[in-house]
Amino acid sequence: MGDAWLSPDTCGVKLDEFEHMTRQMTRAAPALATLADQLWQTLNAAGVSTAPALEIRRLAAWAADAASDLRRRSLLAHDMDRERIGMKLCTPDGTYLTLPDRFTDQVSHLEGARVADALRRAAAGDRSAWDELDRIRPEDVTPAFARALMTSLGPNDLVRLPITLAGQLAGDTNLEPADGSLHVVPDSRINADAAKARTILAFLARSLALTTDPQSKGYLGDHFLTQLRDVGRSHFPPDAPPGSRVDGYQSLSTILGSSGTARFSPAFFRVVGQDMIAYNREQRKNSPAVVTDLSGHFHLGNALDPGVTKVVREPGGLLGRHDAYPQREILSPLLETAAHSGRDAAQTLLTGWHGPFTPKDTALKKDSNLYYLMHDLREDWGRTDHGKSLAEALRTAATGQDTTSTAIALQAAKAVADNARTYFKPDVGQQKMTVDKSGADDLSALRPAMAEILAKHIDRLHSIYRYFHYTTTPDDSGLENGDLDYVLLDVCRDAGSYDTLLKGEMAHARLAVDNAVAKDGDLTRNLEDALPSEGWMFGRLLEARTRTVQAETDRLEVSNEELRRYVDQLVGLIPIASVYGRAAEKIPKGQDMSGKLTDKVMGVLKDWITQRLAEKPDPAILTPKTNTEAVQRLFAQMIASSMAARGRFSNAGLRGRSFAVEGSQAGIKPLDSLSTDDLRAFLNWANEEVHVDRFDVVTQSTVQQGVMEVSRHYADGDGQHLPPSSSG
Repeated sequence: MGDAWLSPDTCGVKLDEFEHMTRQMTRAAPALATLADQLWQTLNAAGVSTAPALEIRRLAAWAADAASDLRRRSLLAHDMDRERIGMKLCTPDGTYLTLPDRFTDQVSHLEGARVADALRRAAAGDRSAWDELDRIRPEDVTPAFARALMTSLGPNDLVRLPITLAGQLAGDTNLEPADGSLHVVPDSRINADAAKARTILAFLARSLALTTDPQSKGYLGDHFLTQLRDVGRSHFPPDAPPGSRVDGYQSLSTILGSSGTARFSPAFFRVVGQDMIAYNREQRKNSPAVVTDLSGHFHLGNALDPGVTKVVREPGGLLGRHDAYPQREILSPLLETAAHSGRDAAQTLLTGWHGPFTPKDTALKKDSNLYYLMHDLREDWGRTDHGKSLAEALRTAATGQDTTSTAIALQAAKAVADNARTYFKPDVGQQKMTVDKSGADDLSALRPAMAEILAKHIDRLHSIYRYFHYTTTPDDSGLENGDLDYVLLDVCRDAGSYDTLLKGEMAHARLAVDNAVAKDGDLTRNLEDALPSEGWMFGRLLEARTRTVQAETDRLEVSNEELRRYVDQLVGLIPIASVYGRAAEKIPKGQDMSGKLTDKVMGVLKDWITQRLAEKPDPAILTPKTNTEAVQRLFAQMIASSMAARGRFSNAGLRGRSFAVEGSQAGIKPLDSLSTDDLRAFLNWANEEVHVDRFDVVTQSTVQQGVMEVSRHYADGDGQHLPPSSSG
């Protein structure tokens, strides 16, 4: 069927005609070789060109290889027909057996079908079938193997197999002999059986990834995805009551939990993944209990966890301990798989969008997947992984610089704000923030990811804050005035997350200062235009951190040391010329690159801090006594650094300075080559030369204004708000 039998696609053959063609090619090869030899001798004897004979010899060699390949294919075709693992296609001109064209694919096809049979026998209790399965490794799965395996199993057997294997593992812990005594299977057998089950789950996961990816040669078509979706909602056994049955999506979740590095396509998440979330939503309407995967359903503890070498079980036969192995939300493996499947996959799952977002998609909708995962499932995450898997998916989906990443970041921020308003409450009488500890940390694992997401989009946060500085009407971000302040209140509850945001703002401010110094015109006016937005942001971060720590411990001084420590490390002096990818003096003046370059500057900042930590601190240095003073010194460092990079200092008076270039060529050495002592000497000289501390008044007023704006948003039901804290 078709004449391109050496093409990479699947062809069909009539067995008798295929066998006849094989015999003809087998006879043709030696006949052509004999003809070539005879013709060569004749032409050579006549003294003419032997090229025709050489061409026939080439054809003879090709025919010999083709005959050998056809014989192997013919044997495989007969094997597939005899074992009834090949699909037949009936047409007006006869019946064809379909098979892959390439011999290696035919072998994989046959192997996949045989493995499917071995899986069924293993699930039926035939332990000898395990010997056949031991030679299969997930990394050896090819598209042809996966296609044959999934074709032979079908969606029903695909989800039924893990259920049977999990049931066997659970049953092995409590076997009751005829005499009624309790018999516990030895640990060695439990460990071996669990290892085999994990291997099977892993190659099922890889096969599923290949056969549900439209870009893969193993793709089984859109109909396979829809069948898989339908089976996910089926019950096993079908007629069992709700308490003793397993749903297909519980099995599919377990398979995804073993996917390792296998990448699933956006099509899988659009058809199956989104329906899995809808299924979870429906289940929670009927019961408040966490919907789990097979490990939770059968109480298997760590038995099916990837990478486990020893199964932990309690005396008496229970696999694992409920306190040591908390229940696993059925959506956790789905979210983890989306996280390592790439940005398009994660965005498809979390949003349901088909392609880039449109302006109408920006605002977070209460019926969206993202709102359900972050708001409605909050208590479930508190009883499971505290949102760790959700954090991984969000980090993949929202840390890019594309417009969809930004939209998801703002939607996630809105969900965090809505949550935070329910468990953070201002006590105006006590002049402090209170926190409902029973729900505040349900999504504690989400905070580091949200901090990273916000830091990546900090330029957008600046634009939102600037907008609300002059108006209270909602903008196109979908956020309301005060939402971001509650986001900061929640995220800054985690010290590491606060540190990430602090570094992100330092990087953004460093770029803003450098951009102002690069502009033509009056330097003072340029900086006075740039500094307020940065000062407001520092003030908001400081106030949010102060209030969230105050709500928990009242140890304000401990929480406010981070910024002052960084100022002592002179982070404002980090050179950023290398970030632009060209010499600083060639950068277009006034070009605002904050949004795109903040992440790169954060990397330079990290290297700078590492270098400074290796040096011994000078005990004579006076640490800033307040955070406002710290921000003032930070901006002074940034201004001096940018002016040095841009050549805005006079070279007069540099001779003999430890930070100056020696010899006849006057100038300032690269700042990243200077020691801490030399950097401090440079700062003192810079202030004497241009009085960079003249901007302290602007810094102080804007930081305090940022603190004030945040405190006004922390209001109770009567509209009474907290006064500014002493964080400044």
